[in-house]
Amino acid sequence: MRVIGRKPVLELLQSGKPVQRVQVALGTQGRIIGEIIAEAKKRKVRVDRVPPNVAKKAFGSGNHQGVVAEAAPMELRELKDLGKAIPVQHGLLIALDEVTDPHHVGSVARSALAAGCDGLILPSRRSAPLTDTVLKTSAGTITRLPVIQVGNLSDALIRLQKEGWWIHGATGGSGESLWTHGWDDRTVLVIGSEGKGLSQRARKVCDSFVQIPLANEVESLSVSASAAVILFDIARRRREA
Repeated sequence: MRVIGRKPVLELLQSGKPVQRVQVALGTQGRIIGEIIAEAKKRKVRVDRVPPNVAKKAFGSGNHQGVVAEAAPMELRELKDLGKAIPVQHGLLIALDEVTDPHHVGSVARSALAAGCDGLILPSRRSAPLTDTVLKTSAGTITRLPVIQVGNLSDALIRLQKEGWWIHGATGGSGESLWTHGWDDRTVLVIGSEGKGLSQRARKVCDSFVQIPLANEVESLSVSASAAVILFDIARRRREA
């Protein structure tokens, strides 16, 4: 898997995940480039200096910022790993229901890690694949967040309910206000796709619904913005409790 961009590459190296090599375009400088090279040397990862004309072809047309890393494929976890290989430290999970835009998946992963989520749940179908775009948008943080892939999201949510988790679905207008909504010690926040929202199968499983009060006749926020607002409100209230 190829990781592009300065912060994503640095996050990857600092995560401890396997990295095969790092390529830096000649003439590329800056503090983060220096940190990347230092971290790579510390981990004994090969660093290749690439001429600009070669880098242009090898790095592709994405916003690579003069640096690319070749990493091992991202490790996907299973639901059975929760509480074992995946420690439950904060009692908070986020599940994406049919979110197919890789930019949203990457942004949600970044917010989830920052807010203290124990993991991100993604269905194997009708979900954005974990591509370079997801890694880049997450600024590399998705390499540090456990990603749990499930065959059927509704079945996975039902299993979590049986294990003591409460399922809270984010909706556009029919749920309880975020400002008054109560959260459980073991919470799964489910976010639906842009435009469609939660699927009917996911809705049937949810224990409760929450909405973000919006002003100035704004109809909705994006998937990633909604996730960030709700996750950090959960984190804030838990710290104040």
